[in-house]
Amino acid sequence: MVYEGRDDNRGYRPRQEGGGGPNRYRGGGGGGGAGPNRNNRDRRYNNGGSSSGGYQRRPYDRPPPSEPKEDEQEDIEDRLKGLIIKIGDKISGDLQTNLTKMKNILDNDYSKYPETVQDTLKACVTELPAKAPVYGTLIGLLNVSSHDIVSKLMSGFNQHLEKSIVHSKWFELKQFLRFYGELVNANVILPSVYCGLLNDLLNTLDEPTQLRQRLDCIVYVVLATLPWCGKELSKRSPEELDQILKKIEIYMHRRGDVPVLSILKQYNGVKYDTEKEDVLAHIWNLVDELRGNEWSVALIPKPYEWYDSEFTGALQHDLPRFKVPNHTDSIVYIAPNPTMKILIDENGDSLPSIPNHNSIEYFILQETMSDTMELFEVNRKDCARYLLGIANSFEPNFFRPPPPPPSSSSSDSPDRQQPEEHSNKWNLSDLLVEAIFSQMLRLPTPPVRQVFYSCVFIELCRAESATFPMALGRGVKTLFDRLGYMDVECIHRLWCWFSHHLSNFGFQWDWKAWDNVLRLDPNHPQVCFIRETLEKETRLSYYERIKSILPTEFYTLIPAAAPGPDFEYKDINGPLHAKAKLIIESLRTKKSIEEVRDILTNFKKELAAEGIDEHQQTQQVRQMFVQCLLLVGSKSFSHILNVVERYLDVLRFVNTTPEGRLHTVQIVASFWKNNTQFLGILLDKLLNYRVIDPTSVITWIFEEEQLKVVSKSFIWEILKNTLSKVNSRVVQVKAKLDNFQALHDANKLKRAETEMTEMAEAEAQQELDSLRIVENSLASVSREQKEVFMIIYQKFTRVLQELIVSNPDVESSWTYKWVFGWYREILRAYFKECGGFMTTLETLVFTSDLDRRINDVFAEVKALKESYETLV
Repeated sequence: MVYEGRDDNRGYRPRQEGGGGPNRYRGGGGGGGAGPNRNNRDRRYNNGGSSSGGYQRRPYDRPPPSEPKEDEQEDIEDRLKGLIIKIGDKISGDLQTNLTKMKNILDNDYSKYPETVQDTLKACVTELPAKAPVYGTLIGLLNVSSHDIVSKLMSGFNQHLEKSIVHSKWFELKQFLRFYGELVNANVILPSVYCGLLNDLLNTLDEPTQLRQRLDCIVYVVLATLPWCGKELSKRSPEELDQILKKIEIYMHRRGDVPVLSILKQYNGVKYDTEKEDVLAHIWNLVDELRGNEWSVALIPKPYEWYDSEFTGALQHDLPRFKVPNHTDSIVYIAPNPTMKILIDENGDSLPSIPNHNSIEYFILQETMSDTMELFEVNRKDCARYLLGIANSFEPNFFRPPPPPPSSSSSDSPDRQQPEEHSNKWNLSDLLVEAIFSQMLRLPTPPVRQVFYSCVFIELCRAESATFPMALGRGVKTLFDRLGYMDVECIHRLWCWFSHHLSNFGFQWDWKAWDNVLRLDPNHPQVCFIRETLEKETRLSYYERIKSILPTEFYTLIPAAAPGPDFEYKDINGPLHAKAKLIIESLRTKKSIEEVRDILTNFKKELAAEGIDEHQQTQQVRQMFVQCLLLVGSKSFSHILNVVERYLDVLRFVNTTPEGRLHTVQIVASFWKNNTQFLGILLDKLLNYRVIDPTSVITWIFEEEQLKVVSKSFIWEILKNTLSKVNSRVVQVKAKLDNFQALHDANKLKRAETEMTEMAEAEAQQELDSLRIVENSLASVSREQKEVFMIIYQKFTRVLQELIVSNPDVESSWTYKWVFGWYREILRAYFKECGGFMTTLETLVFTSDLDRRINDVFAEVKALKESYETLV
């Protein structure tokens, strides 16, 4: 029996089709075992264990032992899992037959493998969002023939549903509600019972002074499920459905208009800014329109309609009542996904290759794609496979079919072109490109790590080579054309992704198509995009290769020579070359710390003898030692880490003052000015070793020399990495304090149950002393965090104010736009970390004498922070 064209399911037969015993799945005989005629030739030698000659077969003549029953059972269970998972991979005419066959299999085999069936179905309904109609109909069919089996399945589903509510697993709850909605369609659950479940969730709306974020989450979860079951609910329980919608309507009115913060928009508002209302209000309007259209959604498949007559007489199952737990700070709420509209024309209208952005169909497809990416973050190959299968999970004739395979004569033959009748259908590849970019470029942070989206793009290009690479190319060129109107952080993510993507496809790109941008300002985002992409490609490969694939006109955007160190004392005729050579030799021969310090002390005495003042002596000694140490470690990352660790005490000795630490940052930046990758890594390690501190790095970043190259990403990457170091220290100490507190509380309870002894008192005091030490450490790192952010914002505002005052037409300056863009990004990215001292920032940094544009960004960040705390 073959299901849905998959030949890997051969041999799985229900008992009534001739199978028998555990081996019926292996293609053996009608009974168990391997059939009656196996090893007939051996009967001559060993009939019943003996022969006339008493000959005993040697071990290597004996037939192989039969497989253990445990392995056979595992194999059967794996096949059963596979069938459950693969059912409905494609909505087609065969699905009706396959659902009936799958129902028969479950009828016969559930009693043997109840846990396998339960666990597999639970995983399918929560991890395959597009196939909820298929599994709802399958359970409906099984309910008609085996009500008892479905009762057991529903008991398991209800337990998982209760866990998702009790533990506030909102994403999982959304998947369950969609599936339960399909169970209503299949008459497994009464509409009134399902409406009772939704009302249990929405009862939270009636509670006073709740977090808006919490209530928005609940409303979103309910709204997202209604398009899948609204039609049945409106037919069979119109009053209950109206009650649900009325509750939501009252809440949306009480909630009021929530402004769309410009700080969260990927475009800067001059052009392509199409977001006029917040996403939840948009979804509510879509559902309200759907109600006016009698809940008709042609896109969603309705396999339950094939079995209407059978489902009518089925018995239904009840659902327990639930109560949403109260809010705690540990709960993470979900929210609808905002869309970055890429596939639009100059007027903001959706292109014909996708559904209208303001349609319920677009919302349903985007939800399905977003859920799939979140579910399969851990497996990029499966993620790509299920994304490409989304078109098969909805009604046919909405999407363009894949092009036919290439003919033998040419891969570009005319028969691969899409017929004209498909030109008005949707292009799945275009939809996927927009969905993935929307998530990758979401502000302030993407849902998952950026490298995941890069890996998914790569897998999609390889799995669907006929259409996806072309769609991705169109998307890249569209985004490239809009870089001038895009947020700086989005531009940065794009060139990081683009360089990594090209590195997986031989660094091939049609660079000449962009040669017109070479005439633009060197700080124009399009020029910067190409330059930064090439620099990151060089990091992923090597200089000569990247240069060899570039057209010669683009050579102006790459360095004249391969990245390398710039050693200050390389001139053999220089006055300090000999001294530098001595220090280098001592480092390479691994002389002791004392010997190296003696050399530096002698060098300082020589400088004093020449009449150089104390300050200059210290500067020159530090310059000499750090330059020599960097040269010795310049071969690789491991070399530099080894030499730094070996002479860490000397480094700290020459960096005891804030001025010294800043000087060391300047020396490192000068030495690695031609290799910014090494520069970033080395500064990161020196921060770890506490040779330098965050303040010294920040001060260096805002020096005039660095402000000349504000369009280069390495500066801002170093800044963000430095801030991440500061924040991670606070997080680590907080976690340590929580652990100590939990241990102390647990031990305190134990001591309360027994008689207090002198030893117990000593232990309690020791725990309290440890707690005080960690509390002091937390206060110290928190104070450092606050000081670092205060310094950063003071420097940002000073630089921006100077740029604005010095240039009446500052808005046309790309230097200003880059600094202003990164200022927005730092404020936006770390608004939670700064939440505790927003008032201090407003009082000391963002004062009324600053330009309005500077303060407006801070006001938006405050509004962003307050959006997580607003009560309704």
